[in-house]
Amino acid sequence: MTEQLMEEAGRIEPWLGRTFVCVCGETHRVPLRKVVLERGALAALPAYAQERGLRELLLVCDRRTAEAAGQALLERCTEARLQAKLYVLADDEHGELAADERAIVQLLLHMDASAQGLVAVGAGTLHDIVRFAAHRTGRAFLSVPTAPSVDGFASVGAPLIVGGFKQTVPACAPEAIFADLEVLASAPRPMIAAGFGDMLGKYTSLADWELGRLLLDEPVCELAAEMTRRGLGLCVDHAGEIAAGSEVGLRRLMEGLILSGISMLIVGHSRPASGAEHHLSHYWEMRFLQEGRRALLHGAKVGAAAVIMGGYYASTAKLSPGEVRTAVERRLADPASYDPAAAVTAIREGYGGIASSVLAENAAELDPVRRRAQLELIGGRLVSRWDAVRDVCRRVPEPERLAALLAASGGRTTPEQLGIGPGLVEDSLRFAKYVRSRYTILRLQEWF
Repeated sequence: MTEQLMEEAGRIEPWLGRTFVCVCGETHRVPLRKVVLERGALAALPAYAQERGLRELLLVCDRRTAEAAGQALLERCTEARLQAKLYVLADDEHGELAADERAIVQLLLHMDASAQGLVAVGAGTLHDIVRFAAHRTGRAFLSVPTAPSVDGFASVGAPLIVGGFKQTVPACAPEAIFADLEVLASAPRPMIAAGFGDMLGKYTSLADWELGRLLLDEPVCELAAEMTRRGLGLCVDHAGEIAAGSEVGLRRLMEGLILSGISMLIVGHSRPASGAEHHLSHYWEMRFLQEGRRALLHGAKVGAAAVIMGGYYASTAKLSPGEVRTAVERRLADPASYDPAAAVTAIREGYGGIASSVLAENAAELDPVRRRAQLELIGGRLVSRWDAVRDVCRRVPEPERLAALLAASGGRTTPEQLGIGPGLVEDSLRFAKYVRSRYTILRLQEWF
């Protein structure tokens, strides 16, 4: 049974609608029932809705995705005699759509009581808004991606900006995804590159997860990790086709993104696919929001951040056991290491008006008793398990390799190319580790 599960890790179909006992010992359930990834996939949605008894649908778009797929889907639903309405979420003052309180309230106020299902027709941000609304109102949630830009289409969490703080709120996965290759082919090239960048970040997120296991006994589901690795492999092996926007490339990219989403779905959190590279991205996003600047594509930021984290992994891999022992002894001998005051000060400095939310996220680690116990545990394991930690670091590609892959997809390889200045990069390397209470290479760097 174990071998069969792992063999199927690189495919989507075996997991759809499935409940099973995993190799990790947990029982996993995949609420995603159907994935249609082909040319003309839009045409399959009305028939699925009819099979499910969903006669009244609200198709939710923004002004760009209404043109890309929303109007065409509305026509198909009407032809199938479904009661479908199209709602276009209004942009913010920057001419963009943000997954924040404003957009959520806008959608909730517009929803008719008769709507049985909500259909997200768009990219990642729009999906986050719709999945949250569907979850909170008990509606069926269907997905129509218009760009292969993120891995969150199949996931259960909704990354939302609440009070200026980026947090993942429990929501629901779609029960079906209809990814039309003709629609995806018309997506802007930067959004395709962003999807590749989001996948490239799996090199460092998987390594971060393994650090959590080695140093803090964090449970790791090998199946979820293997799903993410297989999805990443599909994308890296077809980087040229993805860059060219070919049908093969877009199919492989979308398969990788969906596999990554399913990996998060089965474990119930984002650990397989989100680590320090995402924390940098979130920190940049929150600072842009505070400064009133236009948002950047999520995957574009993740890709550039993964290159930086790849450099951290490369430098850490070069440390000798003696250097590690010396660093551990020095830190554990310093009484200031056990005092959370410095971390509290850093959070207030780095997050300003949203510091209270970040302090709450890190509350457990800021407890002096727990902090001491955790430092002593990690310090001891860094010394006794350094060979294993170094092996994890060595498995992450060199930053030059990550940058080359990202450039081959048409993505930007540095924060500066995205308009993120050196000062903000420096701040993020100091403060982004507090975005989530999660062990990553950024927290490991505190020792050296």
